[in-house]
Amino acid sequence: MQNWMQGIAWFIVLPVLTIHWLMAPLVDLGVDEAHYGLYALYPALSYFDHPPMVGWLQLLVQPFGYTEFTLRLIPSLLLALSSWLAWRVAMRLFPDGHKARGLIAVILINSAPMLQIMGWGLVPDLPLMVFALLTVELVYKIHLSNHLRHWLLLGLVLGLAGLSKYTAVFLPVGLLMFMCHFHGLRWLKQPALWLAGIVSLVVISPVLIWNAEHDWVSFNYQLNRGVGLDEWSFQEALVMQLAQAIIYSFLAYIAVVCATLSVIKGVVGSAMGKGREIFDNAGQWLIIYSAWPAMLVISWSAGRDTILPNWPAMCWALFAPLSANWICDNWHKLWLRIVAAGSTVFAVALIIFVFWVLAFKPLAKVPFMASALRDFTGWQQAAERAVELKEQWQKEINQPVILFSGNWSRASRIAWYAHPIPLQLLSDRVTQFDFWFGRPDKNTRGVLVMDNKNIPESGRIKREGFDCQLVDHTSAIIEGIEVNNFQFFRCHWPSDS
Repeated sequence: MQNWMQGIAWFIVLPVLTIHWLMAPLVDLGVDEAHYGLYALYPALSYFDHPPMVGWLQLLVQPFGYTEFTLRLIPSLLLALSSWLAWRVAMRLFPDGHKARGLIAVILINSAPMLQIMGWGLVPDLPLMVFALLTVELVYKIHLSNHLRHWLLLGLVLGLAGLSKYTAVFLPVGLLMFMCHFHGLRWLKQPALWLAGIVSLVVISPVLIWNAEHDWVSFNYQLNRGVGLDEWSFQEALVMQLAQAIIYSFLAYIAVVCATLSVIKGVVGSAMGKGREIFDNAGQWLIIYSAWPAMLVISWSAGRDTILPNWPAMCWALFAPLSANWICDNWHKLWLRIVAAGSTVFAVALIIFVFWVLAFKPLAKVPFMASALRDFTGWQQAAERAVELKEQWQKEINQPVILFSGNWSRASRIAWYAHPIPLQLLSDRVTQFDFWFGRPDKNTRGVLVMDNKNIPESGRIKREGFDCQLVDHTSAIIEGIEVNNFQFFRCHWPSDS
């Protein structure tokens, strides 16, 4: 029975992997893909906005050349690996559960629209998902047998998670809560725990060294993003919850809420002397302690600032085995079967629609999706035109000319397709581009690339003290619909003649 279920799971994972590979060369790089591709072009111990794992992973495909296809190999493989690990975690943490629990966990991972999109374009959350699932598996093994080798492996995996994304800090927090819950404080005296901590510190030392050399700028940046004094909005926080239900599937959302409430109900029952559930549900508690702290912080932060949809991905990967076990236990309920059918059909239809639009760009049939294609359309051509204009101006004045952009998201695609031409930002914010190419000064001349139609009739604008004059513009048109419009400016300091 289990082998049959595992075969079905692979029948889901492998076709998904194939679809990702078929789609990979059909679409230009998006914002994050280009940005983390630049990480690989400029390898370092760490980076301003994230630890180095995504850049280091993209170095693996360097021997094959950097193209849309090769840059999308790693994320697709990470999603497949996450599916396999979700299966293993579901089977090991719930040994007395239904035999279908691993298959359901795989279905939850692969029917989440957000995870499917992430599996097509690399973001730091993808390797973090893999290491989070490995962390949970190792902690459970330590809970059962407490072998030194598992502690050392745990230290390594936690270190790799820390090299992936700063959100990994919630994983050792979950470990502490779980071990104190089930083993009290005596386990803190184990040398193996402290050896694991040393291993983790050694593994994450590149991040620590880079930050020490750069005045801890990355840590300060992340703390300012994660902790702030902005006014909190219940409406924004609620919208984030609705968005998660849509992009990670209604079934997954409902299942994890119900599974968590059932564990809490067990705690209440134990406190009232009606059962021993608080001691018996180690697998459930391990996932709750590992995933919910991060989820609660992210959910709270959504009430005061913009939360990107991929940020809770680690939590949803960890929730998948817990949700799968609860779904199996409650599959006899008619309402759950109805929700499961409706949610899965909706999620798969949404995934197919998004992939169809991205791959084939059928704007004659769905013109309202033109804005969704802006991030993937025309940027390579814009970068090539910017380089041409740069070369022309450089010949005219016989002085160096670089490229300019207004913010990091636009800069990432222009810099990727224009590589190795330097690109600086006309912005007052610190970004990774400042570490790669420096900041412009009064002697800098550059071609500014914009995608903003609201340009004065004179064609003259000012950006961070620079005078910029419009010299050209291009449009990206698909099936008669303008998707993007790019403007090109010559920018120099006003004192230049």
